[in-house]
Formats: sequence, C-alpha cells, structure tokens
Amino acid sequence: MELFWSQEVDSLILNAARKHFGNGGNMRIKYTLPPLVFAAYKLAFKYKELEEEDDKWEKKCQKIFQFCHQTIGALIKAEMAEVPLRLFLQGGLAAGEIGFENHESVAYEFLSQAFSLYEDEISDSKAQLSAITLIIATFEKMKCFGEENHEPLRTQCALAASKLLKKPDQCRGVATCSHLFWSGKTRESEGEEVQDGKRVMECLKKSLRIANQCMDSSVQVQLFVEILNHYIYMYEKGNDQMTVQVLNQLIGKIREDLPNLESNEETEQINKHFQNTIEHLRLRQESPENDGPTYEGLIL
Repeated sequence: MELFWSQEVDSLILNAARKHFGNGGNMRIKYTLPPLVFAAYKLAFKYKELEEEDDKWEKKCQKIFQFCHQTIGALIKAEMAEVPLRLFLQGGLAAGEIGFENHESVAYEFLSQAFSLYEDEISDSKAQLSAITLIIATFEKMKCFGEENHEPLRTQCALAASKLLKKPDQCRGVATCSHLFWSGKTRESEGEEVQDGKRVMECLKKSLRIANQCMDSSVQVQLFVEILNHYIYMYEKGNDQMTVQVLNQLIGKIREDLPNLESNEETEQINKHFQNTIEHLRLRQESPENDGPTYEGLIL
C-alpha cells in the first residue's frame, strides 16, 4: 500500500486496489485487504485535515467508511473473524475521532458488527475472552456516543462477558466491564467520565460471586487477588461505593485461603502478586497523596 500511496487525496486508487486485490482469492486477501482498510482510515483522517478547503469532506468520509465496511465484509465471507473484528473496532474508533456528519451512527454500526462477529464466529474460549476484552477496551476509549447508544452497548458488553464459557473468563470479563461504568464517556458528559459508582460495584460484586464458584482453589485465589486490584483502583479513583471495610474483607479472605494452596510455582506467583498489592497499599497508607483517599482503618 505504501508503494502507491499518493500525496493527492483521492479514493480512486483505493477502489482500484480493492478490485485488483479482490481477485487474489481467499488465501491472499487476508494479507492484502487489511492494509487497504487501514489506508482508507488514513485517507478519512486526511479528509478531516482538509475540512476548511473542501466542503464535501464529510460526504467523502461517509463513502470511505462504506468502502471499509464492504471490504471487511469480504474478509468475513472468506471465513475470517478475528481480523475483521479488529478492523471494525478500529473503524469505530476512527469514525468517532473524525467526527463527520452521522459519525455516531457509523461508529455504532461498526461496533455492532464487531459484536455480531464475536457472538457468531468466535467459539474458542481464549479467543472469546481476548475479543470481548478488546471490544470493552475500544468502547471505553470512545466518546462520540449519546446515552441512548452508550447504555445498550455497555450493557451488551457486561452481558457478553457474563456468558463466557469458563468461570475464570467470566470473572475477568465482568471485572473488566466495571471500567466502562466508570471511565466510559458519553456525548452528554462532554468528554468527562460517567463515574457510575453503583454500577461499578455491581460488576465487581458479580465477578466476586463468579470467582467463588470456581472449583480450582488456586485459580479462585488468583481471581480474588485480581479483583482486589480492581477494588483498589476504583477506591483510589474516588468511587464512594468502595470502602476500606470492603477492602479488608477481601484481603482477609485471600489471607485465609492462600496458606491452603499447594506449594508450587503457580502458588508462588499468586503470593508474589498479593504481596506486591499489599506493599502498594502499605506505601499509600504510610505516605498518602494530598488529594488521594485515606486508608485509615485498613488492616495489612
């Protein structure tokens, strides 16, 4: 793509390349079409830079994203899922950042297509966790959606995470979703974080309940430590639903279960993770930040 990228801002070259690459067959398009989609996103940003010189830049951007949608569709027809999913997510981000007319609808379409791929085409449990984490992380970075679109998307993320096959994956997915309800941004919030402390706690409590259902004790304790880190993050960010008492309860539970684990390398890693977390809390307790939370009453 870089070899024939022109300084002249024009989509004709992309359309010509698309027709040519499309004849390569399924074995080749998985290598040729993704760079073409990224080149198209790059061109859309270039149109944005020229908005003062070109009053038709918004229509050109819409055509670019239609082109990308169709091109990604060709990859899906070639029985690929993970690459198209990533391209749809990248497109949603790009549409939101460029901010052309109707960009919210385009971004919503790209994210909903990513969700459809996740639900219909990705069956491997590890790939599912990776995909839903990527969807959550992408969505968390976007701030172009109004509440009417943002709410169903974040709810869908939480629902998808809770339906993962394996309990540890469910736990991690739901805990990750909690950040959408804190650092997610909507058009109504004008770029500010939504900071819905109640919904955050609902997600984290649910992840803790799922962790309690795990049969493998070492995995269970590892999940407790990971959830503790989510708790600490939210407490330090000022979530008033999170209290020192809640932290003490989880720390006590981990301290109770950790000595019962079999002595092996995995247990050593879990213990190291926990001790590093406790050391962080100890430093915060001894040297609190001026505008940070107080750890008074924390039992270490």
